[in-house]
Amino acid sequence: MLDCATIDNLCERSKNARSQLGKRRYHLSLRFQMQQFFGTDVIRATLLSLALVTSLGDSMATLGREPSMSTAGVTSTASAATKRAATPDRSSSFYTTRETLLENGTTVREFATSANVVFAVTWRGPVLPDLGALLGDYFKTFKAETEQARALGKRGSPVTIQRSDLIVSSNGRMRNFFGHAYAPALIPTGVNINDVLQ
Repeated sequence: MLDCATIDNLCERSKNARSQLGKRRYHLSLRFQMQQFFGTDVIRATLLSLALVTSLGDSMATLGREPSMSTAGVTSTASAATKRAATPDRSSSFYTTRETLLENGTTVREFATSANVVFAVTWRGPVLPDLGALLGDYFKTFKAETEQARALGKRGSPVTIQRSDLIVSSNGRMRNFFGHAYAPALIPTGVNINDVLQ
């Protein structure tokens, strides 16, 4: 036989269960309404913007400009796992390579000519780096090409741009982005870009 306390307890459990179910339905309904209102492309763009904002403040290479940091006088109080100062890890008489581990875990490598001009950059990591910062003046070309591809119905990853002044390949998914960009006119004479990007 059920006593009053047991009945009250069952009623309270039932009420809590209905309340939790109502909250879940509300959140699913809100998500559906947002997708209907904004569309999935806007949501993706918002997520991409958030990823780009998280990478702001990190020092990165810029295509066509001087390398992001010189190794002289670089001091870092952050742990090596968090951020590594840009240091040359490979060089030749034609170019130097500097690698930077950003705070978000993405590794950016810059390849600079002996005249101290970045001719290529690569990236790999869990967060897409700020391509506006990486590409510098070339970002306008990148943006125009991607907008043209979207107008033709091509969306998402991978992004491949092959022009006489800019080559970009960007691919990946959440937590695994990778790619490269280079300016063919800036590649030093005698350098095979495919060997550099390996």
